[in-house]
Amino acid sequence: MTGPGGRIDEPRPWFVDPLTGQPLETEAEQTRPLPVVRDADPPRRRLRLRPTLGVLGLAVVLAVGTTATYQAKTAPPPPSAHELVLPDPAPATRIRPVIAGWQPVVSDDHPFVYDVPPDWKLEEPDVAIGYETPAGDLVTLQGVARFRRAFCPSTDLSARATAGFTTIDEGEVGGLAQAAEETTLRWAEAAYGRSPKAEVGETGPLPVLDGGTTATAVTTTVVPDPDGPCPAPSVAITAIALPLRALPGSGRYHVLLVLADQEIPGAIARDVVLKMGESIRRE
Repeated sequence: MTGPGGRIDEPRPWFVDPLTGQPLETEAEQTRPLPVVRDADPPRRRLRLRPTLGVLGLAVVLAVGTTATYQAKTAPPPPSAHELVLPDPAPATRIRPVIAGWQPVVSDDHPFVYDVPPDWKLEEPDVAIGYETPAGDLVTLQGVARFRRAFCPSTDLSARATAGFTTIDEGEVGGLAQAAEETTLRWAEAAYGRSPKAEVGETGPLPVLDGGTTATAVTTTVVPDPDGPCPAPSVAITAIALPLRALPGSGRYHVLLVLADQEIPGAIARDVVLKMGESIRRE
């Protein structure tokens, strides 16, 4: 009996590609059809949306028929047999809160971290929530935390307060103060309909931990439709906008947005919201 190199006791000559270290085929073996080579493109992230019935108990948006609420979770598609998928490296150290007793919130899509009180519920870093505006645009939050989630039995994923990062393009506003104010107004319209009863407060500076950066904060107060399920008498929408130098070259203002039901027992006070903003730092 003979092997590929002749008799079974004869050594077979092997030639190795110096670049790959793989054995080269003999002249006879090279007459076989060439194998099919497929590109091993990395899997692309997909945004999977599924409708929900409310954030902050804001099912009023469904009553007016102009907006829709979404929760999205980004996840890569399952790899094919021709793709090589390597696991993400584990972080060197666990992110710790800068406010004692609080918990840090991270996002897969924003390079910032902030802290929330211990009784808030954290979503996974790849979860995004948002609303569709009357104009058909989708505004979203990533790096989401919620207070008293599922308090309303008639709506899905309700909460008495919700926080997360959003963005607004540099070219859409005239500066940092306008970025903060415009963000609150867009969310007021998206969450409560085309003409919500809204009162915009004054903007003010807020120092954050990210290298001594000074953010700009503004709170817009909204009166929801009283016919919605589990409505609050009012909602405070606070935007804490970071200057462009917080992420140079991005062309966007990054904004920590907090929507909090007011005039209810245990309502989240503005001082707590501003303390959350002061904890913002780079991941």
